[in-house]
Amino acid sequence: MDERKTVTDVRIALLGPVRAWRDGEELVLGPAQRRAVLAMLAAGVGCVVTTEELVDGLWGDAPPNQAVAAIRNHISNLRAVLERDRAAPRLLVSAGGGYALRLPPDATDLAVFQNLTQEAARLRAEGHLAKAAERLRRALELQTGLPLEGIPGAHAEQQRDRLAQRRFAVVHERLDIDLALGRHAEVLEELSSLVGEFPLHEGLAALLMTALYRSGRRSEALAAFADTCRALDAELGVEPTLPLRELHQRILRRDPALSTPTAPGAGQERPSRPRPAQLPADVSEFTGRRELVESLLLLVEEPSAVAPTIVAVAGMGGVGKTALAVHVAQRARRRFPDGQLYVNLRGGRADPMDPGAVLVHFLRSLGVVESAIPEHIDERSAMYRSLLAERRVLVVLDDARDLAQLRPLLPGSERGAVLVTSRTSLLGLAPTRQVDLDVLEPDEALELFGRIAGRRRVHAEPDAARELLDACCHLPLAIRIIAARSAARQDWSLAAICDRLADRRQRLAELSLHDLAVEACFQLSYDQLPPLAARAFRLLAVPQTADLSLPAAAAALELAEQHALDVLDGLVHAGLLESPAPDRYRYHDLLRLFAQGRAEQLDREEERAALVLRMVDQAVATAANAYRAVRPGHAVPDVLTPVTVPGLPMAGRADGRHWLDQEGGNLLALAGQALGLTGAHATVADLLLALDPYLESGFLWRELIGVCRRTMQVAAAHGDTRAEGRAGYMLGGGLMQLTEVDEAETVSGRAAEQAGACRDLPVLAEITNVRAMIAHIRGRTTESLTLHHETVRLAEDCGSTWSTANALATSVVWHLACGAPDVAARAAQQSLALFQALRDPFGEAYALQSAGRAVRGLGEADRALSLHEQVLDLARTHGFPIFVASSLRHIADCHLDAGRPAEAASWAEQAVTAARRLRNQSTETMALDTLARSRAAQSAADGS
Repeated sequence: MDERKTVTDVRIALLGPVRAWRDGEELVLGPAQRRAVLAMLAAGVGCVVTTEELVDGLWGDAPPNQAVAAIRNHISNLRAVLERDRAAPRLLVSAGGGYALRLPPDATDLAVFQNLTQEAARLRAEGHLAKAAERLRRALELQTGLPLEGIPGAHAEQQRDRLAQRRFAVVHERLDIDLALGRHAEVLEELSSLVGEFPLHEGLAALLMTALYRSGRRSEALAAFADTCRALDAELGVEPTLPLRELHQRILRRDPALSTPTAPGAGQERPSRPRPAQLPADVSEFTGRRELVESLLLLVEEPSAVAPTIVAVAGMGGVGKTALAVHVAQRARRRFPDGQLYVNLRGGRADPMDPGAVLVHFLRSLGVVESAIPEHIDERSAMYRSLLAERRVLVVLDDARDLAQLRPLLPGSERGAVLVTSRTSLLGLAPTRQVDLDVLEPDEALELFGRIAGRRRVHAEPDAARELLDACCHLPLAIRIIAARSAARQDWSLAAICDRLADRRQRLAELSLHDLAVEACFQLSYDQLPPLAARAFRLLAVPQTADLSLPAAAAALELAEQHALDVLDGLVHAGLLESPAPDRYRYHDLLRLFAQGRAEQLDREEERAALVLRMVDQAVATAANAYRAVRPGHAVPDVLTPVTVPGLPMAGRADGRHWLDQEGGNLLALAGQALGLTGAHATVADLLLALDPYLESGFLWRELIGVCRRTMQVAAAHGDTRAEGRAGYMLGGGLMQLTEVDEAETVSGRAAEQAGACRDLPVLAEITNVRAMIAHIRGRTTESLTLHHETVRLAEDCGSTWSTANALATSVVWHLACGAPDVAARAAQQSLALFQALRDPFGEAYALQSAGRAVRGLGEADRALSLHEQVLDLARTHGFPIFVASSLRHIADCHLDAGRPAEAASWAEQAVTAARRLRNQSTETMALDTLARSRAAQSAADGS
């Protein structure tokens, strides 16, 4: 079958009742809702329409409970009609969370209509008026009735309105060309009918007056003007605009130029109308964002066929929204011969521009005299849209406050384009393209700095230049300021200027120059916040965490999560906070400095300290819940100091692991910050202890031991033996992981004494297990076994089943070192039984791996192989990357033991890759050793 034919034989009609044909035979499309779905897909052939958009287009704000199922049913039935092979759809495909029609651009009558009107515009510009008129007639003949007739839903209603406006504009254009061709007699009847239908449309009145005058009916032309004046006065209370009044005067004085149709190619002679050119000058050193600029240019310069092209650029203050919009507008302005309108709406200020006043300014710019401008804003907006409907104008609405300010300023015609910038996310605008503008990329920032400060200085001190840009956080406004200051201080080195920015508390003060200041820019956005949001913005910058989760923020602010969500989303909407993922929030670094400064000014120190302590309490409670989920049957969570908050619930190990992985770095930062607060050291020690399960798959070891040392010092100063012992246990484990074994042994020994002195048995059991591992590393195997037995006894005394199982699995290595593989195997089986009873898949994997090592020690390579394969399956099923890497290495060892060096080499290569992905150096080293031995054995076998 010709694949191209399957794509090109379907045609769809939208400019009347929705119909479809295949191979010339009309298809039965089914009920109105199904045809509505097809219409939404066909309106933008090739573009993805999401399921949410389809639901909204059909039912708006009141969808039925089974709306998504209904959409899927309609899609299925449409495929049955449209596709040759329903099982392998090629025309109506699923894509990007929705559906798309894969048809040629001319497969719908709407697309043909658009192509004909665009071709007509080109022909007219080239002087081929008769051909242009013919294309427009063909386009108008495509409409066979009311567009989307009988189709329900908001989408269809909007499309009908837009298509009606577009058809009206095409009729007007065709009549204009007919007059230019001298066809005034032929169009008189049509013009008279249209003016009767649209008595307020001055463009039609002008065409009728011109046609009547050229037909020798001067008195009727003057009467048509009088009729239009009466209609405008009665309906709108306004006089005709200047162009119509000028035409009236030309008819009165019998202007000879008015009697003769214009020469072919010139178009109809019209009274000259203003062509505003209000764009600010482009920024001479505009830098970067090349791909974004090109994509926006393409969008702006190629107008939509059914609606105005609206590009919205949102972002924090100082990120370069205005510079981007003006740069794009200046590059595109030649494509807008009827002018460019610009206004700074001052949305970030206390006195934003009134849209009614902006309309007065725009209407004057478009040639409307003061006396003709309506009093009411709705009438002004209607007049503004009417004027723009006949013109190709680019409108730049800079620094918009909200949708209420914008809505009256948006044109209704597809001929022009609109560029909007705003500090806030303009929810409800539904632009053609929404751009959330971020700071510059490092290379772009360096280029901008070099253009202003001088490239030679950048080349002379490249490191200092990049350090400056890091201090500016790549924010364009900050870069422009510091670059200008650098340019004005040629005798200063860039390193010296870096020193001025090194003090974070003074950095914002340094980032100011004349009327430009980063702090003042931020202040404009901050001043718009309601009191609760302003307080949240200040106080959430106090915790020294990289970001904040919604629950942590709610605890900090003492708000219910839903209330906190509303506040946080409001800050994101205002451009003062970022949300990189659902329910996670972070500050831009300079905004954090600004917020911290406001907190120090406006919020008492006690309030700021209490916020940090609330977050620590919530972290301890949640970490305890995560501990129980990750290490079921462990006694440590039960001996943590009780806090006043319940913490987040954990449904299972995956939840606990995810929370620990996501929050580990933040919790260490919070712990370090809290140590500076009076009486917080005990809670901090508990928080560190509760993070112990995070050690299973790697951790921020250096950060951990730094906080542990400080916690021990503060606890010792307060005589708090228990807190010091708990921090000592975590420090000893961290030092051991970093192979700093000497200090680890000293610290762990001291921690054991402290835990024993205060009968902190669950912690003492863990410390003893660490000491056993250190003794093994030291080669003191007998001592390792003694400490192992002590660990098991302590764990059983305090009812910590998990600790018992873990110690038994760990002891396998020591029993093997003592030449007792049978004892090692029994220990592994005991561990496995305990972990299985606890339903702990991670512990089960550990016990199985220990069992595999013990069986291999008994010389049973194939049985060991089976156990390690079980570990690999378990690790991949549950997502334990650390066991994936180690089990691959053990499988390789088993194959090597069994005399299969080629298989061993293959598995060892996989182990090396997995270990490197984890950055686990010890596993990588062992895997490389196995790989080397396997290849050597393989070479020896090949040589023999």
